[in-house]
Amino acid sequence: MSIPFSHSSLVIDEITYDLSHLTAFAAAIPGKGVGDQKDLGIVVVSSNHVFTERAKHGEKYHLNDHHGTKRVFDHERYQFSKKLRPAIQAKIESNDLTFVSRSYGGIDNLVFVEDDNGKVWTVVFCLHPVGQPKGIRMEILSAHPKVINQRKIARNHLSVYARRCIYEGLRTPKV
Repeated sequence: MSIPFSHSSLVIDEITYDLSHLTAFAAAIPGKGVGDQKDLGIVVVSSNHVFTERAKHGEKYHLNDHHGTKRVFDHERYQFSKKLRPAIQAKIESNDLTFVSRSYGGIDNLVFVEDDNGKVWTVVFCLHPVGQPKGIRMEILSAHPKVINQRKIARNHLSVYARRCIYEGLRTPKV
């Protein structure tokens, strides 16, 4: 199952959490299109990992992720997720710097680092090629607090990874 284009509201302990701010949206990297396209179009979708954490064994859970893994609502991530759309849109439109990071499971993903009132967050994502005209599907895989030693990171502009994704026709970074 793939990451959905939208998420239904979530009711926990009689409180309804609106998730409409996580509905898919389109943005573009100016001047980086392929062929006769002026801009490189990107559709952004968000996993429920941006407002949940993995449920511990035997713990009550609130929903399953796109892989069927049990997840628990996380209020701190939920609050941060409300700021995600404008932050990601700005990063795309400014062709911001990003870098490759390896997950606990050994999978390479791209990362943006965000600061939220003194707390450092990582926004983990990958890119997939889509359709004609050539475009990109950016999947926001997670957003969580994590301090990263940024002095040891080699960064590239988002367009470097996006164009590689299109020309190679593969998920970027590769799995």
